[in-house]
Amino acid sequence: MRTEWNRPHFKATGKGIFLSHYWPFVGAVVLTLVLSGNAVILQLNQWSNELMDFLWTMGVIPPPDWLVTLERYTGLFPSLSLGAALVIALLLAWPYEVGLCRFLLEHSAGKKAPFSRVGFGFQNNYGNVVLTQFMRALFTFLWSLLLIIPGIIRGIGYFAVPYILAENPNLSWKRTIQLSLSMTDGYKWRIFVFQLSYLGWYILDALTLGILGVFFVSPYYYAAQTEVYRYLRERALAEGLATPEELPGLSPADPPPERSLP
Repeated sequence: MRTEWNRPHFKATGKGIFLSHYWPFVGAVVLTLVLSGNAVILQLNQWSNELMDFLWTMGVIPPPDWLVTLERYTGLFPSLSLGAALVIALLLAWPYEVGLCRFLLEHSAGKKAPFSRVGFGFQNNYGNVVLTQFMRALFTFLWSLLLIIPGIIRGIGYFAVPYILAENPNLSWKRTIQLSLSMTDGYKWRIFVFQLSYLGWYILDALTLGILGVFFVSPYYYAAQTEVYRYLRERALAEGLATPEELPGLSPADPPPERSLP
């Protein structure tokens, strides 16, 4: 068991695991970027839309008739966009995040997880997964109303939520959130510094229009982040913050033992 926080170790271990399973990790993270709206193509599409909006506003080119009609008689265009994003996050992106964490945890534990493991959040108590992730996002938003800093601190406190669900999708949303807060207590600053240590990489990612992020930075970050969770998990079990029943490990998705022929 690790006894001390070791950020270089987390990053080196995560990087090694990622590079050992390069394409599955890239594929899994690409789906995450697509569902969260951060993929390169979607980013370029957003920039093109913003450019068109600017040209329409300045009168350089006229907007299409259908957009004029929609804005004039309904005014629902921004609301529809926000609503669609919320539905995608609630029903697809957040459960997928749990599956991604399961995929990462199994690889981190030395198991060769099939790519289909990213569907774990959809296949195991989907309703509870959606509810817990929604409550996590809701509480983060409410704390953010108190100013940005409290929202950031609380968001870090919920760091472990999707990983806990990846181990135990049957744990109630209240206990999952409470457990995540307990696991990160005293470690929020260290987690923040860990996240901040990737700032340089993400600046380089921006300079490549997101290409570096897809093929290296994001998979590397997610793999290292998983090592952070594993450290917090070991500490939580050792100090009695969680029980083995609450954090059962990866056994529920292990294949059944083969039977010997009679």
